[in-house]
Amino acid sequence: MAFLIPFFQALLIALEVLQYLILAWVILSWLLFFLRNSKMRWRNPRFFHILEQLDDIFSRMTYPFLRPFRRMLRRVDTAGIDWSPLLLLLAIFIVRGLIVIAYERILRP
Repeated sequence: MAFLIPFFQALLIALEVLQYLILAWVILSWLLFFLRNSKMRWRNPRFFHILEQLDDIFSRMTYPFLRPFRRMLRRVDTAGIDWSPLLLLLAIFIVRGLIVIAYERILRP
């Protein structure tokens, strides 16, 4: 069973990377929302364009993981708030906890 240890470690690293991608995308989307409603968009168009490109990259990277949660929330009235990143982060924390428990049981038979 020791051959599963690198698999668990790689899975934990992938979940952590996904967690940071989601957090970065959420913060970037908030920043873009506020910048779209301010004069900064017109004063610094290059900077705003770079932020839009980063938002597009992060959106494309996280969309496959957010899609199932968005489908679930489509049936519920969420008042225009996208709760899917929060639900995905919660699912990541739960899966990470289950992986750590399985990892410890493999190390201590």
